[in-house]
Amino acid sequence: MSQIARAPSGCRVGASHHRSKLTSEQVAEMRAIYETGGKGYGFLAELYKCGVSTVRDIVQYRTRFAG
Repeated sequence: MSQIARAPSGCRVGASHHRSKLTSEQVAEMRAIYETGGKGYGFLAELYKCGVSTVRDIVQYRTRFAG
């Protein structure tokens, strides 16, 4: 069984969170595409089937610190 990522408060974080839609690998890919490919938030949101604000928060490291 894999290790469940938890915040210091004990809450699940990253891909182990019960409402997570993206894997840690997808988060890493999204960040790499954004940083090297110059693709915008809208393109990545369509590619990964998530919201534009979700993409923005991920590529700006506001969320998914454990991912």
